[in-house]
Amino acid sequence: MKSLRFISAEAFVSNAEFARKSLGGVAHNLFPLLFKASYLLEQREVIHDLVQNWPLVDFNMGKLLGTTVDYQEDLSCRTCSVCLESCLTGLRDYVLNHPSPYVKRLKVVDLTERNYELVMQALLKKCYCPLKICCVSFRSDNLALQKFFYIIKLTDPSLLRKLEIVHNVRLEMEHLEILFNSIHFPLLMSLTLPARTFNVQRFTATDERVLTNIGEKMGEMTQLTELSMPFSILTGRIQKLLSPLKTPLKMLDVPNCSLNHADMAYLANSFHANHLEALDLSGHKILDLYPSIFFKLLSHSSSVLRSLTLEDCNIQDTHVNMLILGLSPCQKLQEFKFLGNPLSSQALKHLFTFLCELPMLKNVEFPVPRDCYPIGITYPIDDASLCRFDHQKYESVAEDLNLILLQANREDVKASTPLFGSYDAAVQETKNELGAYLIKSFKETLEKFTTSLNKMS
Repeated sequence: MKSLRFISAEAFVSNAEFARKSLGGVAHNLFPLLFKASYLLEQREVIHDLVQNWPLVDFNMGKLLGTTVDYQEDLSCRTCSVCLESCLTGLRDYVLNHPSPYVKRLKVVDLTERNYELVMQALLKKCYCPLKICCVSFRSDNLALQKFFYIIKLTDPSLLRKLEIVHNVRLEMEHLEILFNSIHFPLLMSLTLPARTFNVQRFTATDERVLTNIGEKMGEMTQLTELSMPFSILTGRIQKLLSPLKTPLKMLDVPNCSLNHADMAYLANSFHANHLEALDLSGHKILDLYPSIFFKLLSHSSSVLRSLTLEDCNIQDTHVNMLILGLSPCQKLQEFKFLGNPLSSQALKHLFTFLCELPMLKNVEFPVPRDCYPIGITYPIDDASLCRFDHQKYESVAEDLNLILLQANREDVKASTPLFGSYDAAVQETKNELGAYLIKSFKETLEKFTTSLNKMS
């Protein structure tokens, strides 16, 4: 829905010649509105002039193009090379051609670019450009490993606070060791690694030394408090990786990492346990394999724990009372996600009655009840069967669960069942690229297989 202000802004920028001549008389607080309207209409000349004459302290593409009061549609996922180029040339001319240094107010520029070449060129010029790019957060997505190593060095890693290496960056353990040996990240606070960075199933003595070295290098990152390593196979090695850290972790994301009892025992007894504000242990049968040590971990982190994710952990009806007992000390919990667990409608109602007692809880993601699926369904449920449940019965159960919240005066709690996981804007932005990458990989595999067959024949 567009407000009258936004419709007026669209009309204003639609005549590029008129808009460019009239910018001098436009109030400063209207520049963000005009920028979003110009981006929507792909008015490159108007975008250039808006940025060249930007009167505000910051220029943040994500905020400017995201959901706003005047136009709620998020345009940040739209990649328009023409508009991005106009932003960059506008910034260049802001620096080089501004009439007086005393009227320059722009201090911070935050550009979301998904174009490797443009980013690389901008970083190469920062040494002698008056407007210098300072990277405090860097996300590498769908990037060849060689390009990643090249561009990460250009960002000035000594200033990085957050580094995300996700999706289609084929970073394996030996590559990570090379990265940490060649580049230092003294201020890094948050590190996200791609799936299967570690796989200890086929470890050699050399691999053990590599893992030890990586742990020691992470120990040199004295600001590191957030670590995400999804789908890495770390059985029996979590201590070797985390014990060298000098600063306790506040966020640990280790879903589907095949952790065993020794790993959980280390986490529960480590100095990290008392500081964990966010914990993801999805994909581990915690209540079957090591319930007491898991509850010890919860007990130690209960004074600060705000987010807990236990998806696909095989939590069943027989575990609910035990789970309630373990969660009871977590009075600061704000978010609890437990999708993909085989719980019945009755068990969910029992659990929700308890969840109402957690005073700071705001968000709950619960699974489709087991009794809504056909008899004989197996867990974890594959994607093909995920939607094959009795939707009418589910809606009835969902109403009952919300009624429990309502009767406990907990309308502030949002309960939902996102079947395919929580919405991730970053993943949504790259879904086409991800699909193309998977198809390309599949094609390459087939070609190699065909070549091998031909050689055999």
